[in-house]
Amino acid sequence: MPDRSKRRLDLAKVRVIGPPEIVGQVVDAITAALPSADPSRPYPSRHNPDHVRVYLEVTPE
Repeated sequence: MPDRSKRRLDLAKVRVIGPPEIVGQVVDAITAALPSADPSRPYPSRHNPDHVRVYLEVTPE
């Protein structure tokens, strides 16, 4: 079990869901504005087969 006392308090987790080309543009914009953003690979959306979801861990640095 992970040690909850060691959680990072300086980051936000963001999920982007939509058509692959739009999600790619949004992820590119976020990573351009916040170079510390760490995106995941695209995953299929659970609700719409034409959409993907990408998760990012973002810090304000």
